[in-house]
Amino acid sequence: MKKTRKIAMYGGSFDPIHTAHINIAQAFVKKLKLDKLIFIPAAVPPHKTNDNMTSGEHRLEMCRLAAKNVKKAEVSDIELRREGKSYTVDTLRELLELYPDSELYLIMGADMFMTLLNWYKPEEIMQLAVICTVPRNDDDITVLSEMEEKYRAMGAKTVVLDLKKSAVSSTQIRQYLLEDKSITKLVCEDVERYIYANYLYVNKAEINYPRFHKVLKARMGEKRYIHSCNVSEEAVRLARLYGADEEKAKLAGLLHDITKETPHGEQLAFMESMNVPLSELERSCPKLWHAISGSVFVKEVMEIADEDICNAIRYHTSGRAGMSLLEKCIFIADFTSAERNYSGVDEMRALTAKSLEEAMRYGLSFSISDLAQKNAAIDPNAVACYNEIVLELSGSK
Repeated sequence: MKKTRKIAMYGGSFDPIHTAHINIAQAFVKKLKLDKLIFIPAAVPPHKTNDNMTSGEHRLEMCRLAAKNVKKAEVSDIELRREGKSYTVDTLRELLELYPDSELYLIMGADMFMTLLNWYKPEEIMQLAVICTVPRNDDDITVLSEMEEKYRAMGAKTVVLDLKKSAVSSTQIRQYLLEDKSITKLVCEDVERYIYANYLYVNKAEINYPRFHKVLKARMGEKRYIHSCNVSEEAVRLARLYGADEEKAKLAGLLHDITKETPHGEQLAFMESMNVPLSELERSCPKLWHAISGSVFVKEVMEIADEDICNAIRYHTSGRAGMSLLEKCIFIADFTSAERNYSGVDEMRALTAKSLEEAMRYGLSFSISDLAQKNAAIDPNAVACYNEIVLELSGSK
């Protein structure tokens, strides 16, 4: 006779998934000797609205990252793929179809356990799965035990695991992030990095530099981060020297390489999801993508809609005809930031004290010549920018 597998469904909003979720999952895997535990982030829980819920894509990925810390755990998008409200009974039915020879367990929070009779088709849920929970605090034990007796009288199987209490909640984490408090002990390391890297749970209306630095550190290595800070400082110096907006220069310089270390496949998928048009040349040259994807990330994800800042990021590698003063400052700052040590950097730095345009000409000449020597394609924006500046400096324009 085939042995019955023990499979647990652990559903919830997981907005975000945190250490208490992980501790509960680990405890039930051990206590019930589970063969599999499945985290299932809900699309639209019946007891909530989706107005302020983080996208299913982000919650699913955070669950995948956190599940690495739980033996025999995996993550399913079964509810995210389902249209409309997420009813637990429907998910349990689907799981039984997927695992017909299994005994199902349903793990839920204490508050959900107490209100199970208000759910959609609670009697069928009790027939399909063993109902499992843990107390939130010492006072919960008594009321959970009383409710457990009631459910068992209705024919349900239950497990109330007296686990060490945890005060962690998703609500608390979201509030901590809004207040720039540390969440290091509340979520696993990979989830924390993902939250910062994707600019989640923040007030996007405010300019918050400590948070911006956390975002950069989550998205890039130390060398690239130092470069970004140096570009920001140099951009401010140039803005002050030539009369550009220093605050915009600081911000654009800091964020100019925000997607530089994002894998090319992810950059392309992101740009396609945002319906960013790419020319044939741009599509064939991944080295050009970070300037494009970075400007879109800053505008659409971080909601920094200032056109001059976004353009400064968009054209910081190529330049373009008709560049604004801020755009020129970011372009040159990227070439001359403090850690740069290529041959000719000192000459270009000296030129910045004379003229932005002369420094631009030098930098563009350097880039175009280097690409030509490598038989690499040259961005038409760079050529147009170079021609415009050469004509301007010669007095022909």
